Amino acid sequence: MRALYSSYDTIIVDNAYKEWFIQPLHLKNLKGKTIYFQEGVVLKALKGKFTNKNAALITLENAVDVSLIGNGTIFMMNKAEYLDGEWRHGLSIRESKNISIKGFIIKDSGGDGIYIAGKNKGTYSENIYIEDVQCINNKRQGMSIISAQNVVVSNCMFMETNGTLPEAGLDIEPNSPADRIVNINFKDCSFINNSHSGILIALGKLETSSLPVSISFNSCYLSNNHVISNIYPAAEININANKESPVRGRVSFEECLVENSKWGMLFSRKRSDAFDVVFKNCAAINICKSWGYSPLGFEVPDYRTIYSSLGGFAFDNLFLSYKLSVPVIKVRGSKLGTLKSFKNVTGNLIIKNNGTKGIEYVNYFSVQNENVKLNFTYLKGED
Repeated sequence: MRALYSSYDTIIVDNAYKEWFIQPLHLKNLKGKTIYFQEGVVLKALKGKFTNKNAALITLENAVDVSLIGNGTIFMMNKAEYLDGEWRHGLSIRESKNISIKGFIIKDSGGDGIYIAGKNKGTYSENIYIEDVQCINNKRQGMSIISAQNVVVSNCMFMETNGTLPEAGLDIEPNSPADRIVNINFKDCSFINNSHSGILIALGKLETSSLPVSISFNSCYLSNNHVISNIYPAAEININANKESPVRGRVSFEECLVENSKWGMLFSRKRSDAFDVVFKNCAAINICKSWGYSPLGFEVPDYRTIYSSLGGFAFDNLFLSYKLSVPVIKVRGSKLGTLKSFKNVTGNLIIKNNGTKGIEYVNYFSVQNENVKLNFTYLKGED
């Protein structure tokens, strides 16, 4: 610890050819440091030293201009030990700026592999760069982003998340309307074998008064996410917003691939007047292997009281290939009639399947649709 707060700007963690056992390492107000880990270094949580539910393996709080450089360095916790709580993260970044994380394996935490947020209401982390990181077998999420601006995550893998809900590979989920999700970018990342969705975008706490969101996924890969025991809606990608006053903005997926899934590619309960979602040149192959799940599922934002429209999606050249005879899109309304309309859903979809059909409406009449302009091209064959 003393070395980290010394006058030296570069700290080297050498390979001692045995595990480094550490207590919770809380680095507050660290500035202008590069921490370099030699190849073969393993940092492991000491057993019995993480009794505080909020004790992360490493926390960067109010840090500025800090780089952690690994060479396949392993950050490992003792997941089986943490029977209570869901916040013992592997790496927690709070209200920090200009942070670079590269070349780590973060596994077996009692919470998230990586957690990015502010510290107090309305604060945020900014200019966060994460590259070549694997988050494996963490308890709550592979990664959570709560409040951040200017985040780039590239060539990272989020897999085998399990233990406590939601259990997603990635969860973008602010805690209050004052939080922000601005210029968040994922490129060449993989989301595999997580117990909930590979990607969960849960923006229910942001409101119309919040800063517009901007999130992009480019050349990302999702496979075999969600298990039947998870109580949340089954899909590789889940997208939701506030039911009454949703945040504006844009979420985009470009040249992304989904494959080998029991479920559909997408499930959403997002209002049409919330942020726009665009899929461009994406594909979903060998999906919907469990009976009853359509590739694209939309459900009324509120079943009981809130009268609103559902939608706000554009599909620009989306390719879907699956074997079961299920509708391409399923729109589910409410028997109480709270789905005002299916609205602003457009695009071109290419479907490779025998015997499928376009859209199925449940507890809703398609004559209420507004600006639903979808062009389906059907190709014969199975996967």
